[in-house]
Amino acid sequence: MTTIKISTDLRDRLAEVAAEYGGATLADTLQHLIDEHEEQAALAAYDRLRADSAEWASYLEESRLADNAAGDWLRGEESR
Repeated sequence: MTTIKISTDLRDRLAEVAAEYGGATLADTLQHLIDEHEEQAALAAYDRLRADSAEWASYLEESRLADNAAGDWLRGEESR
């Protein structure tokens, strides 16, 4: 555990958000906000990828191949 220095105004704003999360701790609230930020960044990256139809098709094909490879052991069990 460590401490960080933030302005009183920022601490108060974070506390207001924490209250909206049912009285979560400031640390939990900050973690939630960071998680939301990272999720939005990932979704934006998918949107950029989807905007290029060739790249999106390549991604989908690669995903399909990875899914098939990951499930190979299942097919092996069925044939025994």
